[in-house]
Amino acid sequence: FRPKDEGDDGDAGPGGRNRERDFHGRKRSNETHASKSDPQARLHRKGDGKESRLCYMGHALMENRNGLAVAGAITMASGRAEREAGLDLVDGHRGDSRRRV
Repeated sequence: FRPKDEGDDGDAGPGGRNRERDFHGRKRSNETHASKSDPQARLHRKGDGKESRLCYMGHALMENRNGLAVAGAITMASGRAEREAGLDLVDGHRGDSRRRV
């Protein structure tokens, strides 16, 4: 995870691949930093007080009676990804099932 404006010098420097990174007190965000190995991964925090991690989000639509997964999706992490994916999964599944009493 490196600043976007930092050039790729190709030199691992002291400490090799897993050397400590010093961000000099700068905030890290998706606008200023990107992953070198997976540029599409986004920083996301699961809750207040939790650390931010590079990730994608996985979503599943569950059947109510037996708890079976009937649809799934993977999206890029964002503040609205869960809500948008939920609506897309439900809209894509409507009309496919029979109603039972």
